Amino acid sequence: MKRIALLLTAVLIIGIAAVPAAEKNKADLNTIKKAVAENPAPESAPAAKWFKVLVIDARTNKEKVKITLPISLVEIFVKSARNSHVRMRRHDVDIDIAELWSELKKIGPMTFIEIAEGDEIVKVWIE
Repeated sequence: MKRIALLLTAVLIIGIAAVPAAEKNKADLNTIKKAVAENPAPESAPAAKWFKVLVIDARTNKEKVKITLPISLVEIFVKSARNSHVRMRRHDVDIDIAELWSELKKIGPMTFIEIAEGDEIVKVWIE
């Protein structure tokens, strides 16, 4: 009988202790809801307009090659490519160029690659 009484007392104490914890969780949830309502969704990245390639002489820091193409022109090249898939046999990978270009454009302005080798720096990006 004492065991049952102790067990019921323990359950009662745990239940009483749980009420403030539940109220705190409810307050936390309301705080999160309020923060979400007050803060708008993040804006998507601005659309890229230019495809750029730059080769710099690392010794003199002068531009050797600078190419700037409108994104629309690059899209024409991608659409008119004779073979729209590139197969890398060594790694058994098939890349759909049009799909790759589409995904890269969704990301927005970014640097694709920057290579420093020897006396040259090569950078390819969209902005």
